Order: sequence, then C-alpha cells, then structure tokens
Amino acid sequence: MDLWIRIQSALLAAVISTALAVTILLRNRRNRLYQLYAIFNLNLVAWYLSDALFVYAGAGYDVLGKLRVLVALCIPITAFRFFQAFVSDRSVLSDRLFRIFVAVAVVLAVLVTFDLDREVEFIPRAVYGYICIALYVSLYFLYRRYRRLESKVERTRLQYLMVSGGVAFTLALLDYLPSIGYYFFGNILTILFLYFLFQIILKLRVLDLYEFLGRAIVMATFSFVVAAILVILVVWWRKELDLFIFNTIIASIVLYILYDPMRSFVEDRMNHLLFRERYEFGNHLDTLRRQLASVIDVDDLAPLVLSRLEASRRVTHASLYLIDEYGVAYTLKGHVGPPPARRVDVVAHNPFIRRLRDQGVLILENQEREKRLLEEHAAPASAVEETDNVLSTLDLVHSGAVFSFITDGQVLGFLSLKDERLREAYSSEEIRLLLGVAAQCTLAVENSRVFDKVRDRDRLAALGEMSAGLAHEIRNPLGAIKGAAQLLEGGDPDPEMLKIIIDETNRLNSVVSQFLDYARPTRKSNLVPTDVNRVIEATLDVVRADNPARHEVRFRPLQGLPAIQSDPEQLKQVLLNLCQNALQAMTVSGSSGVLSLTTRLSEAGDHGFGTVRVAVTDSGPGMTDEVRRNLFIPFFTTKVRGTGLGLALSLRLVRNLGGNIEVASRLGQGSTFTVVLPVR
Repeated sequence: MDLWIRIQSALLAAVISTALAVTILLRNRRNRLYQLYAIFNLNLVAWYLSDALFVYAGAGYDVLGKLRVLVALCIPITAFRFFQAFVSDRSVLSDRLFRIFVAVAVVLAVLVTFDLDREVEFIPRAVYGYICIALYVSLYFLYRRYRRLESKVERTRLQYLMVSGGVAFTLALLDYLPSIGYYFFGNILTILFLYFLFQIILKLRVLDLYEFLGRAIVMATFSFVVAAILVILVVWWRKELDLFIFNTIIASIVLYILYDPMRSFVEDRMNHLLFRERYEFGNHLDTLRRQLASVIDVDDLAPLVLSRLEASRRVTHASLYLIDEYGVAYTLKGHVGPPPARRVDVVAHNPFIRRLRDQGVLILENQEREKRLLEEHAAPASAVEETDNVLSTLDLVHSGAVFSFITDGQVLGFLSLKDERLREAYSSEEIRLLLGVAAQCTLAVENSRVFDKVRDRDRLAALGEMSAGLAHEIRNPLGAIKGAAQLLEGGDPDPEMLKIIIDETNRLNSVVSQFLDYARPTRKSNLVPTDVNRVIEATLDVVRADNPARHEVRFRPLQGLPAIQSDPEQLKQVLLNLCQNALQAMTVSGSSGVLSLTTRLSEAGDHGFGTVRVAVTDSGPGMTDEVRRNLFIPFFTTKVRGTGLGLALSLRLVRNLGGNIEVASRLGQGSTFTVVLPVR
C-alpha cells in the first residue's frame, strides 16, 4: 500500500488528538479525569508522530524504531489509568494489575533499549501481546462496572463505550499485524472513539448514538465543503509561490466569512433529514421564545409555555412554578400531565433551590450519578442528604430536567419537564434551547413585575388627581345639606328642606360609590362564551323600564353573530352606562329622540382574529372636539349633577375584556359610542 496514506492518517490523528487534549484541559485543568484523558490523548499523539517519522525515515533508523516501541508500551498504562478513573474503580485487583502492567512495560522497555529484541524473536511478539492484553483488560474493567450497576443510564453509557472501544482497539491492533497492515482504519476509528469519549466526559450524559452519528455526518459534510473551497482557490496556481500564497490568504478569508452561515446551513439540513422529531422540537422552542418576547402579564406565561410544549409532543409532564409575593414558596401556575406538588417550600427544599440558583439547570440523571459517586467514595452524610433532598424535590415536581428563572441571584421560578417515555429525553442541544426559553421566561417575569409597579404608580397618580375632583363633588352636596339643616334648625320640619337633604345625601353616596368602583383594582374577568346579542337584549329591558322621556329604543342585531369569550356582567354594566348617557343627552336637548344599538362583525386583521362591534347611537346634540377628547378623564362631565366617573370606569372594564371604546360625534346630529371586543 502507499506509505503516504499511513503517514497522513497518523498525522491527521495526531492533530485531532492534540486538539481534544488541549480543549479538555482548557475546560478544567484541575479535574483529574480531564487530566488523565489529556495524557491518554498525548500518549497517542506521540505514537502517531513516532510511527509517521519511522515510516518516513525508513526502517534503517534504529533510534526512531526504539522510540516508537517505547511510546507504544506507554499506551496501555495511560489507557488503563484513564478507564480506572472513568469508572471510579479503586479495587485491589485494579491496583495490582496496574502495577503488573507497569512492571512488564519497564522490562520490555529495557529489552528493547538494549536491542535484545533483535536477538530474541519472542520479544516483539511479547510487546504486541502485552499491548493487546492491557487494552482489553482496560475494557474488562468497564464490563465489571457494567455488571454491578443498576442504573440503565450508566449501563447504557458503559455498553456504548465497551462496544465502540472494542471495535476501535481491535482494528487499531489489526493494522499492525504483518499479514494485514492497513495502517489507517484503526487510526480513524480511534479518533472517533476519542471524540465519543470527549463528548461523554463533558456532558456527563449518554450520548445518543443517533445524535453522535448526526454530529459526525455534519462535521464530515462541513469538512468536505471547506476542503473543496480551499482546493478550488489554491490548487490552480500551486506551482507559483507568490500566487499560491495570495490564493491561500483569499481562501482563508472566504472560509472565515462562510464558516458560521455554512455550518448553520449544513446542521439545519442534516438535522431536518436525519432527526426530524428533534428538528421540529427545536422549531417549537424557537417559536415559543419569540412569543414570550411579547408577554407582559405573568398570568399569561404558564398557559403559553405549557401549551407550546404540549403541542411539541416531547413532554409527558411539564409544570411552571413562580415564587409567591412573600418569597417563602414557589406555587404551581400550570401543568401538563399528572398534577405535581402545588407548592415547593423554600426552607424545606433549600438544597434544591440553592443548586438551581448556582447551576441554572438540574438534570435528574446527573443528580443520580452524583449520589452514587458520593456513596462510593464514602462522602460525608450531609452531602448525601443534600443530594437526596434534590432528588426528592425532582420527584415531587415530576421532573427529569428543571430550568430556573434567575435574576440578581434570586430564583423567580422554574420550568420542570419530563418525558417518561425516555430516560434521557433531551439532548445537549435541546437543553441549550430550553435554557434560552428559560431566559426568555425570566425576562417576561421581570417585565411583568416592572409593569405592575408602573401600573400601580399610575393608578396612585390618577387617584391623587381625582382627589381634588372628589373633594369638589363631596363639598357641593355637603354645602346643600348644611344649608337645609340650618333652615330646619329651631323650626318645624319643611318637606322641601328634608327632600334636599335626602337627595343630596343620595348624590353624595353615589359619588363615593362610583369613586370606590373606579379606585379599586379591576377584578379579573370571568371569561365565558358570551352571546353579545342576548346581553344587549337583557340590557335594553332595563333601559326601557327607566326611560321617563319615552325616547324610542331600537336594536338591529346581526344574525349568526359568533359567541365571544367575555364577561357578561361587565359587558352589561358598560352597555347600560352608555345607554343611560345617551338617554340623558337626548333628554337635555328637549325633544324626543332615538337610541339605536347595532351589532356587526369585522374581518380578521394582522392580529389574527376578528372583532364584534356594538354601536350605541343617539340623536342628541352631539359633542365638541374638546369634550370628546376629555370624555374618559375621571371627574370630567358636562352634566349638571354628573360625577364624570361612569365613562372612565366603562373604558377600564372594556379594556379588561381585551377591547376598546371608539367615539364619533357631530354637533346637532348625535353621537356614537362603539364597543369593540375581540373574537377569540
């Protein structure tokens, strides 16, 4: 075979192994498992480089040949030590075997150093056999651990490692049998195995084989595309050094520009083709993040999040908790699947809340693994109890993964998810997307808090402004009552004076009642399917009974009007107030008039739904532009004995129902108040 294939495969493997070693050390240089993985990789790097140099220089260089064998003797030792740490095996047997392997390696290294391998034919075979036995014994300790485990997650992880490691080691060893000698199959599979190990160590999760295959395909596809661009831009003028350098620079710039969009495109296409379910789940999460950007009412948060997650068909359990106003517990705001605990106490579940605050996300499998490690290493009882508390809380909220809403070091709430059909339902990429959803939920909760503060501040400011109007409205009746009482003082009761006292007292009571209605926070609407035409008919029954001037009342309903989600009592209160205002306006004009109510349905607009429009029209004197602009300001009124609170309260009620009130008026021709309500 072409020796350049052997050299190039060895150099490629050396580059990738170096990259894996450096990357994992940059993550955490103090982690012992990371250190041993890096040492194992660097040992393989030394082997690949020494093998490439040995082939390139030829068999005549004894120093390179000895170096190559000495490096190879170290591979089983570094591999054994890494797998020993990986499965946390501190048994007497593993320590004895490690010392035996070190002793055998030293003996064989001495024999090779003094060239005894040339005189004794058995020594090269012993070196090869020693490497084979030591590597397979390393895998045997994985198997020992596999047999003792009860957790399906850990067993699956070790099963993956045993199979992939056995295949990689076998082909790597077969490459160097004289009768075979491919020299590159083993290198390629060893690199894949090292990358597989890298992913498992970092994530502490079983890397789904389909996910691993998908990443490998994406990486390979992207590499081929990049290589094709580089070849096209460089190889044409490779014989002229100046143009070769120029084209190389141009190629590098092009690759830099195309890197991110090309990678995103390749990953998107491959995920769409190979992992459709996960691809669609990602789309659901992206859509949810965009929808959450417009949420300002925390009461809308749970229904939106949970409905979108349920529609993705990737959850069997989901729940959303928010901290209560006193900060002593997290209360359930909504759930999908069997109901979890309705309350998570901050004190009783402090370890869970603390870890959630520090880590941002808690995965059930990671917590179970941590508990097993603590028990194996005889950790303090307090550490085990803390992990038990976390696990019991996860079970309490029916969770496989919890994502926190954190701001300024405080956990405002958390989202709990579980798919009981799979032990590890969510891949690392999906967890990253869910963290993005949690971050958007955090913003929604913060915005809701800010909005509530602004709303309360504005309401207090409005109450301050209204206090002057209220004082004026109260002073007038009190003055009349005082004057009437003074006239009655010391004399016989005058029916006229008594009537003034009673009327003004009733007026005072009405003013105070309306003020209190406006001042108190609007109660949450009881939205139910509502027939608007029927509500209008019930309102007009009251209006006709209280129509002293006997104005004509008409109603032209739109037949087949769809039911809307509304509060019938609040809607009736609004319509009754508008009708009474219209009757009073026509009575002031001195002539009988016509009160007309109509309903119609508008087409859907950009918001995605239509509206029901209820028009209340009178034939009164109409309004000036200045009056129309100030209609909904509290205590603004054109009536002699009005309070100016009726229209302000009506507007609040309609907006509470998600609608609005529109006004149109012309002097001498009457006015029209239109209540606009959404069809949802």
